[in-house]
Amino acid sequence: MNNGNFTNNLCGACCPQLTCTLAQNVNVLEPCDIITYTATCTNNDPLVTNAFFKDCLPAPLVFIPGTLYINGVNYPTLSPENGLPISFVALGNSVTITYMARAYGDSCCCVKTTNCECCRQFRNVCNRAQLCFTQCCCRKTIYSNVLGVQVEY
Repeated sequence: MNNGNFTNNLCGACCPQLTCTLAQNVNVLEPCDIITYTATCTNNDPLVTNAFFKDCLPAPLVFIPGTLYINGVNYPTLSPENGLPISFVALGNSVTITYMARAYGDSCCCVKTTNCECCRQFRNVCNRAQLCFTQCCCRKTIYSNVLGVQVEY
């Protein structure tokens, strides 16, 4: 265990060095609001071709099908919750993965009525993505930074 990253590293220094950074466009959500996540995964050294990205979104966030983009190209059948393979074209390149999720909560708020006192509670929800790969004799899981969003429910 090293800084939250699992490593089974028999190769020493030749184990690839990847990073994964997660960003979000909002910090507070009401029920039915949408949040956009952007993961930037970078291959620093040496080249990795068989990485696997995954983000198991915490409740009450639910992935919106058809919103996943890899480097600006839509992949409507892929989901970050099921995971997806990514390949780095060259050493030092980054892959950008963007996807949206919807916050679910009390149904009275989802219809945006004016009588919504039933759900004026908030909770903080944390999210973190992961990037796994096996290369040569090195198997590694890289975790992104942890992001928090305040969700009304």
